[in-house]
Amino acid sequence: MVREEDDTEEALKPLGHYIREGLKQLYQNQQLCDATIVAEGKRFPCHRMLLAAVNPYFRAMFVNAFKESQDGEILLQDMAPSTVQTMLHYLYTEEALVTAETAPAVFTAASRLQILPLMEICSSFLLEHVSLKNCLVVYELGYAHGDQALLQAAMRHISLNFRHLSLDKSFLHLKPSTLISIISSDSLVVSSEMVVYRAVQHWMKFQTSSRCPFLSKVMRHIRLPLLTQEELREVQLELERYGDLRLRWKRLNRQERLQECGGLRQGMYNQRIVCVDLFNMEGPELKTKDFQVGCFDPQREKWEKLPPLKCLYCARCLAVADKLYVTGGVHTGASYSNTLHEYSSVRGRWTQLPSMSVPRASHGFLSCNQKLYAAGGWCRYEGYLDSAECFDLLERTWTPISRLPYRLSHFAATVLKNKLYLIGGVTDTWSSWNVSRKVLIYKVSSDVWTQVLLEAECYWSGAVSMNNGIYVIGGYVRSRVRHHNERWPDSGNLHCSRKCFFLCEDGSVDKNVVIPKLPVEIAGAGVVRWKKRIYVLGGENTYLYNNHDGGNGEEYYNTIYYWEPGDHRWTQCPERIAFSNWGISGFGCATLKIPKKTILSLFRKTSVALTAVELAES
Repeated sequence: MVREEDDTEEALKPLGHYIREGLKQLYQNQQLCDATIVAEGKRFPCHRMLLAAVNPYFRAMFVNAFKESQDGEILLQDMAPSTVQTMLHYLYTEEALVTAETAPAVFTAASRLQILPLMEICSSFLLEHVSLKNCLVVYELGYAHGDQALLQAAMRHISLNFRHLSLDKSFLHLKPSTLISIISSDSLVVSSEMVVYRAVQHWMKFQTSSRCPFLSKVMRHIRLPLLTQEELREVQLELERYGDLRLRWKRLNRQERLQECGGLRQGMYNQRIVCVDLFNMEGPELKTKDFQVGCFDPQREKWEKLPPLKCLYCARCLAVADKLYVTGGVHTGASYSNTLHEYSSVRGRWTQLPSMSVPRASHGFLSCNQKLYAAGGWCRYEGYLDSAECFDLLERTWTPISRLPYRLSHFAATVLKNKLYLIGGVTDTWSSWNVSRKVLIYKVSSDVWTQVLLEAECYWSGAVSMNNGIYVIGGYVRSRVRHHNERWPDSGNLHCSRKCFFLCEDGSVDKNVVIPKLPVEIAGAGVVRWKKRIYVLGGENTYLYNNHDGGNGEEYYNTIYYWEPGDHRWTQCPERIAFSNWGISGFGCATLKIPKKTILSLFRKTSVALTAVELAES
């Protein structure tokens, strides 16, 4: 009788499994061991065949004429026995038993012995467990081993807590090169450069004699021109105690001071929402209106005026650090603009830069990698535009990029991971116009546009990049019921919407991300990100077919709403948009870094400043 195969019988395992299990048992029973690792006097018997098979460091020892190849004994200096035990346990079992306390030492040992998989395991573990307590240690590891992920994760904690961490014991033990790397960063959230200087002094005094030779090198990364006269006097008195140093002073004007210090730190700015071309939508003709540039402080919910720009509307603006850029728009005389203006929040004034190749209004205006991109839009003489161009902030020149797949205006636009996104919008076909149902994605590196289909047509929405995706806010959408309209023959039943949705990086809609509906139907609003919030300022609701005579109805808002992911509803700010009694839409809006008043005071007049600390010539 033939015996039926037992389905429950365990399947045969590959040969590698038996080799691994056999080596593990030999190690646990300390059998056939022919090598010994010694760390701080503690001995770890093991198998040279395994060490040589998995690790080039040990292989070189055993196959060449080294002492270790003769007696099989390997001395690992400056390595704790617990670290060696963890490493051997991993080599025999593929299990890495690390904790927040042991992972840094195991990471360093794995790097030294070239055990790359174990390095990767420790790096991933540290990324998940980086905290205020260990961020300086993690940063030192990342800096020493060129691990950019560890550097960035640790620097986020260091930047936000620099003053507190500068008093930590780990800070005092930083190597000079690591310290310089940290204090060179623009991301430090410090309101005064004196905070950075005092941290360096604290570090210096911990080991004065051994660190004196590094003082001048470290001090080059203190932004001395950002110190007040009183602070400079304090620094001078302290530095004079080091007899081998020489102080270098210069008389600097506002621009020279900014160039000499190399920029401001993150904490020296306030983030503000700036709105360009605020004006009332009702009343006399636009050419009599007083156009404003308004600056909104979301924390204090107060408005201030910035220096005004020339009168134009439907312009577009964006911010790069402490610079605001405004391009295109329509002048009050109905002519279209191709100009580009730059506003410096440090200098407090506007400068005109080279103009675009064509005038544009209601276009896309985005920044990516120190370049500005203007795409599509509308011009009275050319109609809807499909052209696009790029302005290099360093070279100060415009160059054309690939044309859009079709003419487009009034779309939402944002940047995500080095790609430009144009969402919805309006296009024209044979003397009529259509609402787009697509997302255009431009890959900066390849200069190529791709298209992704949306679930419905939309235009004049707002868009914000956050949480590895794009939040699309409000706008006009087409309902399922379609009507014919003589004014806009292809418009269908367009109406203003309260809906918001979330796009993934590939342009698809992610319905798992829940965004509450807006309090009211809004299109053409200023939609910006401020810290972790999305703000919606102003906007309009132009509706059709609702009034008895068959005409149009219009409503403009001067309200301000915000929403933070995780909240169940939008919150209305008590403050409304300033300089506008009746509401506005279609204006430029961006989040700008504006220096704090204490910092701005340094740039008001020419004065003498300490610019360098050098070793005196012998």
